[in-house]
Amino acid sequence: MVRACKVRSRHAIIRNTFTSVKRSIWKDTLPKLLRICFPDLPVTWNKSDYYITLPNKSEVWIGGLDDDKRAEKILGNEYSTIYFNESSQLSYSSVQIALTRLAEKNELTKKVYYDCNPPSKKHWSYWLFIKKINPVESEPLSNPDNYCSLLMNPQDNLENIDEDYLLMLESLPQKERDRFLLGLFTDSDDGLAYYAFDHDKHVGETKRDYGTLFIGMDFNVDPMTAVIFQYIDNKFYVHDEIFLNNSDTYKMCDALIRKNYIGDVIPDSTGKNRKTSGKSDHQILKDNGFKVISTRNPFVTDRVNNINRLLTENRVIINPRCKKLINDLNKVSWKDNKLDQKTDTSLTHISDALTYGTWKLEPIARHGSRLSMGST
Repeated sequence: MVRACKVRSRHAIIRNTFTSVKRSIWKDTLPKLLRICFPDLPVTWNKSDYYITLPNKSEVWIGGLDDDKRAEKILGNEYSTIYFNESSQLSYSSVQIALTRLAEKNELTKKVYYDCNPPSKKHWSYWLFIKKINPVESEPLSNPDNYCSLLMNPQDNLENIDEDYLLMLESLPQKERDRFLLGLFTDSDDGLAYYAFDHDKHVGETKRDYGTLFIGMDFNVDPMTAVIFQYIDNKFYVHDEIFLNNSDTYKMCDALIRKNYIGDVIPDSTGKNRKTSGKSDHQILKDNGFKVISTRNPFVTDRVNNINRLLTENRVIINPRCKKLINDLNKVSWKDNKLDQKTDTSLTHISDALTYGTWKLEPIARHGSRLSMGST
């Protein structure tokens, strides 16, 4: 509001759903803010498109990202400020799309604000603001000083908080108390899936050697993923990855061939039946010169346990260029006894591609009679 008062400009307050931003901001926080902090500022309320207009013609909009029509309307504007309310509920990809609208031309420095009750440490907000690491590329931010954070706890706002509410927060179980009373990021939601992954131990330079080149592949439209690795002297050396959005098996073949990665594909077994343009994904791979190894998908827990075993034994080395895979291994977690694919829809797919390959070549059942394939 202060920025809107300074210069004729446009600003947006965004939440995950329009219903929630309408209820919490439009009907509650915004009227209270105006009454307490700007009592002499006349504003006009547009109750059809949901924005207010200040005397200097500045506008403050609210919007949710769940309704396509409303999202299209709010993302059709350019803004000087974007404020993501309850950002723990937003995916990083949706935030990135909204940030493309931070493009209004005026003398204001463009700013973005985020707030949340801290979620788990696998959430992109923890990586971005606390660890100062790009949540997708898993690399240090090039401009870390641009990402600042401030911890605000109920104890810092006692004059505006009911005493009974504070007592209730203090009586919560430890996990909830840490989050809602102390403002701490939790270690995980239901537990990290790849708990044995250690960046310092398992990420290092790899060099393609003589012998068989394996390609673990997960069939999915968005994203479609593959990891390229060799299995030499009982170790898995992951040389590269391919991560394609809105793609298909033909495009995956093209990407692999361009990089001269012709090898034995260990795929998601569903590709035997899933079809692209009339052909099964397995057949498309064969038509493009790849050998497809017959597989049968094991239980997810078996695949995850197997890769944790291999990581614990330090028998997986991942080239640092495999940023998507490293990101997955750092963040994929269990939720309701399943791998969490809803918090961030880009996760789980490329780590699945790796676990298909490691399970086929050395499953838990074969532990103790290891194979060595592709050694010189």
